[in-house]
Amino acid sequence: MSLSRIFCSTCLTLALSGTALLPASAMDTRSLPQAGSFTLQEPQARLKLHLVPGSRLATGYHSPFYQQNPTTSAITLRTDGLQPSIRGQTAPATVLREGTAWYFQQTPADMTANLHIDTWPSDQRVIIGRIQSARGAVVELVADGKHSQVTVTIHDGNTSRSVVAGTIYPDRNINYTLSSRPNGTLVVVVNGSRSVLAMPTPATAPVMWFEAVSGQTGWHMPCHGDVAQVTFTSLEVRHPAP
Repeated sequence: MSLSRIFCSTCLTLALSGTALLPASAMDTRSLPQAGSFTLQEPQARLKLHLVPGSRLATGYHSPFYQQNPTTSAITLRTDGLQPSIRGQTAPATVLREGTAWYFQQTPADMTANLHIDTWPSDQRVIIGRIQSARGAVVELVADGKHSQVTVTIHDGNTSRSVVAGTIYPDRNINYTLSSRPNGTLVVVVNGSRSVLAMPTPATAPVMWFEAVSGQTGWHMPCHGDVAQVTFTSLEVRHPAP
Protein backbone atom coordinates (compact mmCIF):
# COMPACT_ATOMS: atom_id res chain seq x y z
CA MET A 1 0.00 0.00 0.00
CA SER A 2 1.52 3.36 -1.04
CA LEU A 3 1.89 6.18 1.44
CA SER A 4 1.29 9.76 0.32
CA ARG A 5 3.71 12.53 1.14
CA ILE A 6 2.49 15.35 3.34
CA PHE A 7 2.31 18.73 1.56
CA CYS A 8 0.66 20.69 4.35
CA SER A 9 0.27 20.55 8.11
CA THR A 10 -1.98 17.69 9.12
CA CYS A 11 -3.56 16.87 12.43
CA LEU A 12 -4.81 13.35 12.97
CA THR A 13 -6.44 12.68 16.32
CA LEU A 14 -7.52 9.38 17.79
CA ALA A 15 -9.04 10.05 21.22
CA LEU A 16 -10.18 6.86 22.85
CA SER A 17 -11.85 6.40 26.21
CA GLY A 18 -10.66 3.94 28.84
CA THR A 19 -11.69 0.33 29.40
CA ALA A 20 -12.61 -1.46 32.60
CA LEU A 21 -8.93 -2.30 33.02
CA LEU A 22 -8.14 1.34 33.78
CA PRO A 23 -8.99 3.61 36.69
CA ALA A 24 -11.53 6.36 36.14
CA SER A 25 -8.75 8.96 36.06
CA ALA A 26 -7.45 7.45 32.79
CA MET A 27 -10.75 7.67 30.96
CA ASP A 28 -11.42 10.13 28.17
CA THR A 29 -14.83 10.22 26.52
CA ARG A 30 -14.61 13.60 24.82
CA SER A 31 -14.58 12.43 21.20
CA LEU A 32 -14.81 9.37 18.97
CA PRO A 33 -11.75 7.85 17.28
CA GLN A 34 -10.78 8.83 13.76
CA ALA A 35 -10.02 5.28 12.66
CA GLY A 36 -9.98 6.38 9.02
CA SER A 37 -6.58 7.99 9.59
CA PHE A 38 -4.87 4.64 10.17
CA THR A 39 -4.18 1.33 8.44
CA LEU A 40 -4.21 -1.90 10.43
CA GLN A 41 -1.53 -4.50 9.73
CA GLU A 42 -2.41 -7.92 11.15
CA PRO A 43 -1.76 -11.59 10.31
CA GLN A 44 -3.68 -13.56 7.74
CA ALA A 45 -2.84 -17.26 7.99
CA ARG A 46 0.70 -18.28 8.95
CA LEU A 47 2.71 -16.70 6.12
CA LYS A 48 0.66 -13.68 5.10
CA LEU A 49 -0.16 -10.22 6.35
CA HIS A 50 -3.57 -8.58 6.16
CA LEU A 51 -3.90 -4.81 5.62
CA VAL A 52 -7.19 -3.24 6.69
CA PRO A 53 -7.78 0.33 5.45
CA GLY A 54 -9.02 3.05 7.76
CA SER A 55 -12.34 3.24 5.93
CA ARG A 56 -13.08 -0.31 7.02
CA LEU A 57 -11.84 0.24 10.57
CA ALA A 58 -14.25 3.17 10.84
CA THR A 59 -17.22 0.88 10.15
CA GLY A 60 -16.61 -1.42 13.14
CA TYR A 61 -14.06 -3.95 11.90
CA HIS A 62 -12.82 -6.52 14.45
CA SER A 63 -10.68 -9.66 14.42
CA PRO A 64 -8.73 -11.81 16.90
CA PHE A 65 -5.94 -9.21 16.66
CA TYR A 66 -7.91 -5.94 16.61
CA GLN A 67 -10.89 -4.90 18.73
CA GLN A 68 -12.50 -1.52 19.28
CA ASN A 69 -14.81 -1.27 22.24
CA PRO A 70 -18.16 0.03 20.90
CA THR A 71 -18.96 1.70 24.21
CA THR A 72 -15.64 3.27 25.20
CA SER A 73 -13.91 3.38 21.75
CA ALA A 74 -10.67 1.99 23.27
CA ILE A 75 -8.63 -0.03 20.77
CA THR A 76 -6.99 -3.33 21.72
CA LEU A 77 -4.12 -4.77 19.67
CA ARG A 78 -3.14 -8.39 20.26
CA THR A 79 -0.28 -10.50 18.95
CA ASP A 80 0.83 -14.08 19.51
CA GLY A 81 3.60 -16.43 18.46
CA LEU A 82 1.72 -17.72 15.40
CA GLN A 83 1.88 -14.40 13.60
CA PRO A 84 4.16 -14.32 10.54
CA SER A 85 7.41 -12.41 10.40
CA ILE A 86 7.10 -8.74 9.44
CA ARG A 87 9.68 -7.02 7.21
CA GLY A 88 12.06 -9.93 7.65
CA GLN A 89 11.77 -10.01 11.44
CA THR A 90 10.86 -13.12 13.41
CA ALA A 91 9.01 -11.28 16.15
CA PRO A 92 5.25 -10.89 15.55
CA ALA A 93 3.42 -7.56 15.79
CA THR A 94 0.00 -6.03 15.19
CA VAL A 95 0.27 -2.46 13.98
CA LEU A 96 -1.89 0.65 13.57
CA ARG A 97 -0.01 2.63 10.93
CA GLU A 98 -0.33 6.35 10.34
CA GLY A 99 -2.13 6.96 7.04
CA THR A 100 0.35 9.49 5.65
CA ALA A 101 4.12 9.58 5.34
CA TRP A 102 6.48 12.49 5.94
CA TYR A 103 10.08 13.64 5.72
CA PHE A 104 11.45 14.63 9.11
CA GLN A 105 13.28 17.60 7.54
CA GLN A 106 10.01 19.13 6.33
CA THR A 107 7.45 18.83 9.13
CA PRO A 108 7.26 18.59 12.91
CA ALA A 109 5.67 15.30 13.95
CA ASP A 110 4.17 14.17 17.27
CA MET A 111 2.54 10.96 18.45
CA THR A 112 1.04 10.82 21.95
CA ALA A 113 -0.57 7.71 23.44
CA ASN A 114 -2.08 6.44 26.65
CA LEU A 115 -2.16 2.67 26.95
CA HIS A 116 -2.42 -0.29 29.27
CA ILE A 117 -0.34 -3.47 29.02
CA ASP A 118 -3.06 -6.12 29.27
CA THR A 119 -0.87 -9.21 28.76
CA TRP A 120 2.90 -9.65 28.84
CA PRO A 121 4.47 -12.21 26.47
CA SER A 122 6.91 -14.78 27.83
CA ASP A 123 9.93 -12.45 27.72
CA GLN A 124 7.89 -9.55 29.20
CA ARG A 125 8.94 -7.16 26.46
CA VAL A 126 6.38 -5.40 24.24
CA ILE A 127 6.97 -2.88 21.46
CA ILE A 128 4.36 -0.16 22.04
CA GLY A 129 5.23 2.51 19.45
CA ARG A 130 7.70 3.45 16.76
CA ILE A 131 8.74 5.68 13.90
CA GLN A 132 8.99 3.45 10.87
CA SER A 133 10.34 3.82 7.33
CA ALA A 134 10.43 1.54 4.30
CA ARG A 135 13.96 0.58 5.38
CA GLY A 136 12.82 -0.53 8.83
CA ALA A 137 12.32 0.91 12.29
CA VAL A 138 13.95 4.29 12.99
CA VAL A 139 12.81 4.68 16.62
CA GLU A 140 11.16 2.03 18.84
CA LEU A 141 9.64 2.20 22.30
CA VAL A 142 9.76 -1.09 24.21
CA ALA A 143 7.98 -1.75 27.51
CA ASP A 144 10.06 -4.02 29.74
CA GLY A 145 8.00 -5.74 32.43
CA LYS A 146 10.96 -7.39 34.13
CA HIS A 147 12.57 -4.04 34.90
CA SER A 148 9.37 -1.90 35.00
CA GLN A 149 10.77 0.53 32.45
CA VAL A 150 10.37 1.72 28.87
CA THR A 151 13.43 1.90 26.64
CA VAL A 152 13.84 3.85 23.42
CA THR A 153 15.96 2.27 20.68
CA ILE A 154 17.34 4.36 17.82
CA HIS A 155 18.38 2.60 14.60
CA ASP A 156 20.76 4.33 12.18
CA GLY A 157 20.56 1.63 9.53
CA ASN A 158 23.65 -0.28 10.68
CA THR A 159 23.71 -0.08 14.46
CA SER A 160 21.22 0.47 17.29
CA ARG A 161 21.47 2.13 20.68
CA SER A 162 19.01 2.03 23.57
CA VAL A 163 18.41 4.26 26.59
CA VAL A 164 15.91 4.08 29.43
CA ALA A 165 13.10 6.55 28.70
CA GLY A 166 10.81 6.14 31.72
CA THR A 167 9.27 3.97 34.41
CA ILE A 168 6.17 1.77 34.06
CA TYR A 169 3.56 2.36 36.77
CA PRO A 170 2.50 -0.65 38.90
CA ASP A 171 -0.95 -0.52 37.25
CA ARG A 172 0.81 -1.07 33.87
CA ASN A 173 -0.42 2.24 32.45
CA ILE A 174 1.93 4.10 30.13
CA ASN A 175 1.72 7.57 28.62
CA TYR A 176 4.24 8.41 25.92
CA THR A 177 5.04 11.06 23.34
CA LEU A 178 7.38 10.72 20.37
CA SER A 179 8.30 14.05 18.75
CA SER A 180 10.49 14.61 15.69
CA ARG A 181 11.62 18.08 14.59
CA PRO A 182 13.13 19.26 11.28
CA ASN A 183 16.32 20.29 13.07
CA GLY A 184 17.03 16.61 13.79
CA THR A 185 15.84 16.57 17.39
CA LEU A 186 13.91 13.62 18.82
CA VAL A 187 12.03 14.19 22.08
CA VAL A 188 10.71 11.17 23.99
CA VAL A 189 8.47 11.56 27.05
CA VAL A 190 7.42 8.45 28.99
CA ASN A 191 5.27 8.80 32.11
CA GLY A 192 6.62 12.29 32.66
CA SER A 193 10.32 11.52 32.04
CA ARG A 194 11.73 13.56 29.12
CA SER A 195 14.68 12.57 26.91
CA VAL A 196 16.14 14.74 24.14
CA LEU A 197 18.03 12.73 21.52
CA ALA A 198 19.24 13.09 17.94
CA MET A 199 17.41 11.56 15.00
CA PRO A 200 19.73 9.08 13.20
CA THR A 201 20.60 10.90 9.97
CA PRO A 202 21.41 7.85 7.76
CA ALA A 203 18.08 6.24 8.62
CA THR A 204 15.95 9.32 8.00
CA ALA A 205 16.53 9.90 4.28
CA PRO A 206 13.33 8.05 3.23
CA VAL A 207 9.81 9.01 4.24
CA MET A 208 8.60 7.73 7.59
CA TRP A 209 5.42 7.35 9.60
CA PHE A 210 4.22 6.64 13.14
CA GLU A 211 2.98 3.25 14.29
CA ALA A 212 1.07 2.28 17.44
CA VAL A 213 2.11 -1.29 18.12
CA SER A 214 1.52 -4.42 20.15
CA GLY A 215 4.66 -6.27 19.18
CA GLN A 216 7.01 -8.86 20.56
CA THR A 217 10.81 -8.84 20.41
CA GLY A 218 13.24 -11.57 19.44
CA TRP A 219 12.27 -15.11 18.42
CA HIS A 220 9.11 -16.70 19.82
CA MET A 221 7.92 -20.29 19.79
CA PRO A 222 5.07 -20.50 17.22
CA CYS A 223 2.10 -21.01 19.49
CA HIS A 224 -1.07 -19.15 20.48
CA GLY A 225 -0.10 -19.24 24.15
CA ASP A 226 2.64 -16.59 23.93
CA VAL A 227 0.52 -13.44 23.81
CA ALA A 228 1.14 -9.71 23.97
CA GLN A 229 -1.89 -7.45 24.30
CA VAL A 230 -2.07 -3.66 24.57
CA THR A 231 -5.14 -1.44 24.90
CA PHE A 232 -4.77 2.14 23.63
CA THR A 233 -7.11 4.51 25.45
CA SER A 234 -5.91 7.59 23.58
CA LEU A 235 -3.74 8.09 20.51
CA GLU A 236 -2.98 11.37 18.79
CA VAL A 237 -0.82 11.95 15.71
CA ARG A 238 -0.12 15.60 14.83
CA HIS A 239 1.93 17.56 12.31
CA PRO A 240 1.80 21.13 13.64
CA ALA A 241 2.95 24.08 11.57
CA PRO A 242 6.75 24.53 11.69
